[in-house]
Amino acid sequence: SAVVTGPKGEEIHCDEYGRVKVQFHWDREGQADDKTSCWLRVSSAWAGAQYGGIAIPRIGMEVLVTFLEGDPDQPLISGCLYHKENTVPYALPANKTRSTFKTLSSMGGGGYNELRIEDKKGQEQIYLHAQRDWDENIEHDQKIRVGNERHD
Repeated sequence: SAVVTGPKGEEIHCDEYGRVKVQFHWDREGQADDKTSCWLRVSSAWAGAQYGGIAIPRIGMEVLVTFLEGDPDQPLISGCLYHKENTVPYALPANKTRSTFKTLSSMGGGGYNELRIEDKKGQEQIYLHAQRDWDENIEHDQKIRVGNERHD
């Protein structure tokens, strides 16, 4: 594994392709800055021409690095890792039925955006939190069906 690096004072550092730089744990001479490595591609569950999903690993995150076809000249980030300092969004195992995508406002915003799905029987829920604005763009119809009560 390695740690994502970048210039001092930044929280997110990438190039036009979404690649990031890292410092490997075995690298004792690196300065943990934007010059510590070559640019590393970041894998995605879905990537196409002008569509797909992207989440840029932020400076300080621990990432899992693999090498394309075992080639040390083609490092690739295959995921991010939780550990003692970078903990999960909700305590485990208490919230083991909860799937979450939660981001933090940057730079230093202190807020967050979140999509949370709770699958615990009898407490199923989809929760959406927007730190500031929530925009919807519906090109055709919108249907809302509430099976019990609606609260505004």
